[in-house]
This record gives sequence, C-alpha cells and structure tokens, in this order.
Amino acid sequence: MADNNDFLENLEMQVSEILMLRSMFPKDEEFEVDETSLLDAQDFLSGCSKVKPQQLNFILKIELVSQSLIEFYCNLPSSYPKVKPECFARSQMLTRGAQKELNDELETYLISLESGELCVLPAIQWIQENASKYYTSVEYGNAADESKTRGQVEIKGKFCRMWLYMHHIYSKTKRKLILEWSGDYNLTGFSLPGKPGVVCLEGAEEDVNDYFGRLRRLNWKKITCRHREEGDEALSINEQRMFKTFEEIFFDVQGTRENHMDMGQFFQFLEKNGFGYIFQVLFGIEGK
Repeated sequence: MADNNDFLENLEMQVSEILMLRSMFPKDEEFEVDETSLLDAQDFLSGCSKVKPQQLNFILKIELVSQSLIEFYCNLPSSYPKVKPECFARSQMLTRGAQKELNDELETYLISLESGELCVLPAIQWIQENASKYYTSVEYGNAADESKTRGQVEIKGKFCRMWLYMHHIYSKTKRKLILEWSGDYNLTGFSLPGKPGVVCLEGAEEDVNDYFGRLRRLNWKKITCRHREEGDEALSINEQRMFKTFEEIFFDVQGTRENHMDMGQFFQFLEKNGFGYIFQVLFGIEGK
C-alpha cells in the first residue's frame, strides 16, 4: 500500500510540475509534452482509470540570449522526484564534443541538488544561464558545416548496421527524437512506428553504438538489438549504406486501435531494399 501511495504522490507532483511548465511556456512549438501520457496520468489520479500511466516526458525549446536554440528533453521516472529526471540538451549549432560537455555538466548540476526536490525548472534555468559558454565561433562554423554536408562527407571508422525491435513506438516525442538524433550521429536507415516498432541504423560502428545507448535510456516497454551486421573494412562507410537518408516509414494501419502497420507491406519494403531475410530475424516468422 505504501508503494502505491508513493507512486500517487510522485505522479501528482510530476503532473503539477508539467502543468506549471506549460503555463510558463504556453506556445505549442515551444513546449511539447506527450499529451496521451499526461491525460492518462490525470485520469489515474482522478480515479477515472485504474491503469498505471506511462512515464511523462516533454521537449522544451530554449532560446538563449545569443539567439541559438537548445532543445531540452526530459523524461520523468515513476520515482521522480525521489530520483533524478533523465535530461538531455541538444543543439544543431553545437559540435558533438561541446554537446557532451554541456550534458555532463548538466548531470553534475542535477546530482548536486537536494534529493527529493523538484528539479526540472532549476535544470532549465541552469541551461538558460550556462549553455551559451559552450558555443564558440569555431564550433558554430564546424557544426554548421557538419549539418550542411551530412551524408556527403566521408565518415571514418568501421561500418555497422543495427536492427532494433521495440514493443511499440507510439510517443510523438520519441518518434521525433529517433529522427533528430540520427542526424547527430550521421546515420541512415529508417524508423517504423506502431506496434511493434522497428529501427534500422547504418553508419560508423561507434556512432551506431552511441545512438543506441542514448536511445535505450528512454522509457521503453521493450527495446532490443535483434541483429547486427558489420561491414567490409576494404570499403568506405558510405559505399556500404543501403539507405541514403534516415526517415520514418508508414504503411496501411490495422487493428482496433489502428496501431499495427501492415506487415505484408513492410516485408515487401524490406525485400525491395534487399533485406527480406531480416523479417524472420525480427519477428520469428517468414515474411509473405
């Protein structure tokens, strides 16, 4: 009973904090919350639903004095605020090294805050006050060049293709991050939302591993690497890519909740791109 009371108390504080942030950042394009999870949480607190809600998460776009834009992603574990939130900041105008340094310092700051206290707003304020120092004129130039030439420059390292299986991919926030983070790591491939969810990653082995490590820190019912393919060291990474971009793919939806993509069409997509064999690896059945 105590565990349930703790869950209710934590959830009530989380919802209050989310609603406070939404009032502080009222523009839809500025503050994006997973509305389904928020409504489920409110229904659970009011007694309208007995199903425990998914973890709450949101993305906040923070405009700095320098007019650069930081995207602040935050996931609230069910035990928050007794445990720290999972936060990450990213910007297209930051190099990967500067972005890593920013997030390492943000994590250090969160750890320094008193345990059990709401700390999302202090984290946002810390970014507003400190993020500008991670931008330099050199880094602006490098990051801009990386953005313009992504997919054209030669990526160094060993080629890797990874196939991820998720129980489902519903959240608009996660779908957006899956797409955006692929650019951070110069990856090609695709994401198939719905139930089940599939993500294919292509790129340098280090980049693929870093992306997967970052992605699985999000809240998933299930996420696993079903198959991994290593490339030919005699060929460049770009020569071994089968996809030229990274995009979200769609097929006809099925099921009572319209959350199942047509797996027959997905199999045809795989066949067309030379990956018919992977269907059985992913789902344990032969494609038709």
